[in-house]
Amino acid sequence: MTIGKSIKWALVILVTGLLFFLVYWFVVFCQSGFFASSSKQELIENYTTKEKEILELKSFFNSIVPNGYHVYIEFSGRKQIDLWVYETEKKDLDGRSVVLFQQWGMNPYSDKEEAATADDSTEYAPKTKSLALVKQKLKWTDVTFKRIKEMLDNANCISVASGEPAEIGFARSGMGKYSYTIFDTSIPESLKADYNGGCTSILYNDKVVLEYHGGAIGSQCFPD
Repeated sequence: MTIGKSIKWALVILVTGLLFFLVYWFVVFCQSGFFASSSKQELIENYTTKEKEILELKSFFNSIVPNGYHVYIEFSGRKQIDLWVYETEKKDLDGRSVVLFQQWGMNPYSDKEEAATADDSTEYAPKTKSLALVKQKLKWTDVTFKRIKEMLDNANCISVASGEPAEIGFARSGMGKYSYTIFDTSIPESLKADYNGGCTSILYNDKVVLEYHGGAIGSQCFPD
């Protein structure tokens, strides 16, 4: 093979590899919602039309999270979720709830564990990588995940976090995310000023706060 042909094939391999690399990251960004867009107006309109379903989602999710746990789940597809589980009655060195489990982009219907890394031995690392163990502790099954997804779809939302107040994620927008913070009863007067700053949170009514959280780059305030 001549030098010219060697260079040609090297370029072909380089370009092909670059294309695969770009396609891979394009798919990753699409699945993460990087190219998604939304707005404060859409956030408000969704609550107006889906209030009943959003409140049902809040009530249902809190009912399936046992005492002593705090759970956040976000669906980016029917078989792809971010799942964070905290043990609220246990504290780390900084006095925060112990992280039991924390994974991104996982399949909730597979019990395959991620490989252990050096970081898993640190004090702040999640205590387990076993989804099977998490399901056991929460008393969840595959049916539970399917029901959560169904209720999120009914509410036209993507995520939910347990607690009082609860946080319901409406939509990703670039690196940011629009969501609702929802109380069971009227928001205490002592908290209203904190929630009505107009930057990352806006008081919508006496029980609901509109939220926007920016990503690693860009504005951290409501962009609109």
